[in-house]
Amino acid sequence: MAINNLANGDLLQVGQELIIPGGTGEAIATAYTVAPGDTLAGIAAAFNTSSADVVATNRLIIDNPPLIVGQQVPIISRSGSAAARPVHGRPYLVESGDTLLLVAARNGISPSELAAANGLASDAYLFPGQRLRIPDEEAIYRDLPQGWVDVRLSAPITTQGSTLSIFVENLMPGTPAGRFGQQALHFSPDGEGYVALIGIDAFEEPGTYDLEISGGDERGLWAPLRIQLPLVEGAFDTQYIEVGEALDGLLDPEMRASEDEFLKTIYADFSEDQRWEGIFQTPLTTTIVSAAYGGRRSYNGGPIEIYHTGIDYAAAEGTTVLAPAGGVVVFSAPLELRGNVIIIDHGLGVMTGYYHLLESLVKPGDNVTAGQPIGRVGSTGLSTGAHLHWDLRIMDITVDPALWTQQAFP
Repeated sequence: MAINNLANGDLLQVGQELIIPGGTGEAIATAYTVAPGDTLAGIAAAFNTSSADVVATNRLIIDNPPLIVGQQVPIISRSGSAAARPVHGRPYLVESGDTLLLVAARNGISPSELAAANGLASDAYLFPGQRLRIPDEEAIYRDLPQGWVDVRLSAPITTQGSTLSIFVENLMPGTPAGRFGQQALHFSPDGEGYVALIGIDAFEEPGTYDLEISGGDERGLWAPLRIQLPLVEGAFDTQYIEVGEALDGLLDPEMRASEDEFLKTIYADFSEDQRWEGIFQTPLTTTIVSAAYGGRRSYNGGPIEIYHTGIDYAAAEGTTVLAPAGGVVVFSAPLELRGNVIIIDHGLGVMTGYYHLLESLVKPGDNVTAGQPIGRVGSTGLSTGAHLHWDLRIMDITVDPALWTQQAFP
């Protein structure tokens, strides 16, 4: 009855459409886009079909799950609709001593209703750690492993230079940990769950990456979750830059490597506090982009070995630079390559850098708000003219700052 949003004793109307669990119904060819954490069983339930039928329909596509997020899965729907129908309910993990009667009574339903919702016999034995679906028309149920309640990504497919946020929620106590490829994730509390940001740089190799999440504490470990995400190539240009003899010494690779290592000690710091709200502002009131993020760079005709880690804005010397969002100043000093530099920590591993400044108007430890003046445009360090270089990094991974002015993270 629950799959049709009906209660025992409800009257049926002539012509009313019903979904018959396990029935064949009208076969409708459709397609489904895989979401994070999806299983064959969960997809099948949304279309009132079976996992075996989904595999059979996709025998050339789904030979060996897990599924890839964003993948289009052809489905023969038997629910009477081409659209996926949400399964309602809440997840519950069986504890030692639980029975169908006890769990049903605790949740205000009958044992027969609980058994039917989970495909169990009325006298079925429950075992600790078993996952049950508690019928609840106010909640959407996802068929995730054991204690997982929800897993959400900000985008199903990502590109080089982009930012991903991931939200997870689990019934079990403890905190999550995870990894995207070789990158460790740092989670912070967010509502009923936890959130982490994933930075993907412009040189990250396109392909399919594993997102692995686990968690728990001394009371028990969470069931590990593995999700496959596609990474596609970004659209970047090639920038050929000529610098004069006066700046030629700044092209030394060892100098760049040394300065990068120093900056990593700042950019790789993590704070659980989110210090910004909403989308970021641009750091200048007039935004003439002279060099976009991700451009492959050649200096004085040399090989292309680096990419442009931020956005360059052309502006007159002395133009006021503004903080794009709330944060704390963690660095304000001159460097050889990047000239006069300011770095702001916005929390959750997110930091922004401002290079080649004429002067800084802030000092380390200052709290800044969105729109607050922090410095003035200059041409210090490895620079051929007055401009502002704006970096945005997540745990020292440079991403496209423009995306943060268009979309709110996390």
